[in-house]
Amino acid sequence: MTSTIPTLSPASVFKKAGLRETVVLLALAWLVPFAIHLVPWSAARPLGAYLLPVFWTMLVAVYFYGAVSGLVVGLFAPLLNLAVTGLPVSDYFWKTSAEIVIFGLVMTLVVWRRPRWLAAAPLAYVIAKTVAAAVLTPGALFGSVAAFGEFFAHLATGNLPGLMVLAAINGALGWFYPKTETKPE
Repeated sequence: MTSTIPTLSPASVFKKAGLRETVVLLALAWLVPFAIHLVPWSAARPLGAYLLPVFWTMLVAVYFYGAVSGLVVGLFAPLLNLAVTGLPVSDYFWKTSAEIVIFGLVMTLVVWRRPRWLAAAPLAYVIAKTVAAAVLTPGALFGSVAAFGEFFAHLATGNLPGLMVLAAINGALGWFYPKTETKPE
């Protein structure tokens, strides 16, 4: 007995973002990380490095509108925040941008093929972080077995709060706005 898993067409999964939706998403993409950076915090790394707010609005944009809108929203946030707050620090700007692009593409593929997979966002972040590190700082992964282990240990501990927030947003989107194939009339 074979079972087939229905796949949804991109047109039935993603809506086209209008001007109003795009403006709201861009405003949120700037406001959410900016607000997180304003929270008093005295750790060595900024609070945003733990909570990953730059990915929140992008996740929503990708879920509803697909890759193009998601990437526009995702890349807008760090660019504007760099100009306004100086965060992400310019040294990390390119790494963050690469992570955003990879995260957006992985999430688009997952939402298109498996829209109800609720653990997609944390996994997409881990993939994005790993690929970006492998490409931009290969020593972080391939320098030694210890470096490889340290990278994933830091990913699991340093980003755990952000992964939990991404999982919560992903779960809420899947729960309150489940994707289903729409039949043409």
